Amino acid sequence: MTGRGCGSVALFVVAALATYLSFVFTFEMETLDGLRENRADIAYFFLRAAAVATAAAMVFAGRRSRLAVLATACLAVSLVWRLNTLAPALHCGDSNSVARNADGTYDCYDR
Repeated sequence: MTGRGCGSVALFVVAALATYLSFVFTFEMETLDGLRENRADIAYFFLRAAAVATAAAMVFAGRRSRLAVLATACLAVSLVWRLNTLAPALHCGDSNSVARNADGTYDCYDR
């Protein structure tokens, strides 16, 4: 494996880890009802970092690498899904607490 191949694999691993961390920071906020600490901004940061790492890994690997195209497609699907689940909480960026409603919307609170 060449240096570019190793670099692209490392960037794909970083992208997958950043995507995972984006899920971890808001897991409690998205699954449980009630007042929780607002970590949507941190999750959004990791989501953007994962998108940049995925794009950089694809550039390193080249378009002809089928495995890189498959990894990019998988990460792109997970990033879009993550953005879809995170988007309702992003309007609470100025608040330090959020409450998840039964219909999936969020109310912003400052404690």
